[in-house]
Amino acid sequence: MSLFGGPDPLTPEPSACAVSTLLGDPRHDESFFGRTDELYQLIWSLQHGRHTLLVGEKGIGKSRLMLEARRVLTGRMRRIDFSATVMARLRGQLALRIKPDHYKVLFVEHAAPLGECLKEMAEQLYYNGHLRLEPAEEREDWPAMKKRLTALGSVRLQAAIFEAITRSERPYLIFFDQLDRISPSHQAFLEAILNIAVVSGAVVHMKEQFIFKRIWASFARIEVGPLPEPECIQLIDYLVVSYAIRVIDPVLYRREILKSANGNPFQIKNLIWHGSRERHLGVTEIRSLRRVEDGAYFNMGPLYIFSAGVFTLFKIFSLGTDNQEFYIYFSALGFLVFLTFRVFRAFFLFRPQKVR
Repeated sequence: MSLFGGPDPLTPEPSACAVSTLLGDPRHDESFFGRTDELYQLIWSLQHGRHTLLVGEKGIGKSRLMLEARRVLTGRMRRIDFSATVMARLRGQLALRIKPDHYKVLFVEHAAPLGECLKEMAEQLYYNGHLRLEPAEEREDWPAMKKRLTALGSVRLQAAIFEAITRSERPYLIFFDQLDRISPSHQAFLEAILNIAVVSGAVVHMKEQFIFKRIWASFARIEVGPLPEPECIQLIDYLVVSYAIRVIDPVLYRREILKSANGNPFQIKNLIWHGSRERHLGVTEIRSLRRVEDGAYFNMGPLYIFSAGVFTLFKIFSLGTDNQEFYIYFSALGFLVFLTFRVFRAFFLFRPQKVR
């Protein structure tokens, strides 16, 4: 379904971009596969002036969704091929009409620390022509303006940013990446921003501190889950062709990536990047592809050590009862438990998997 009409596709065909991306870095590839349901929800919510959070694990595609929404809302994206789910939802309703000139848009890559966030916003507002410091006889270049802003301090710089946002004839839409990295020093600033602009943010987990409750309560939420397998396959095939990955067994290669990435687009690109470092990928190299996930493992070691401690207590108890047979039996068991843990301790770490 086309929003604006026109021939420009959402994602270029692999053959059309293979030359330009050859020998590049797949991790920085801006291809966009699937996610049209989430993209539709995000654009619809933002066009209605609702603050919106994208919630999902690291690398799942939240930042990419915000970038795609920015392209649509600024008129740089001329076509979206909606999925059957979205088409069914639109049936009998008015189609989503995009107003590419409705918002002035900021995309803030570093929501924290607060100082970096303020500098990034100030620079974009300066180039939009809305950030001014009085008195000034004429518009200064950015290096000179940056020096003046640095001398203001955090509180006055925030006030200048608020004034710049409200000075615009069009409302501002602000995308904050990694919004879950905020600290208590962000509270007053973000609450003020939420009152004068439409805000979208990407978070892995929402911080539970009480001071953030009012901030999170201001947002509608869109859950961003693992990319479905058909879209993962499309992404893998696209990257393999575009970056000229030479694979002995393409089917095995695809299967290993699907198993390791678990629907995470960044991990797919990361695994493809590792493959691009090799001239040829044989069966041994393919089977060695394993990703190390971020996040904590569930450690069964303490439970196992506790079990070994129980055997020790029984051994001590057998001494008190003067039962040599039980003493020898529990001593042997305790030694075997300890030896097993020391030799095979890596097997006592595992990551719980979500049931899907």
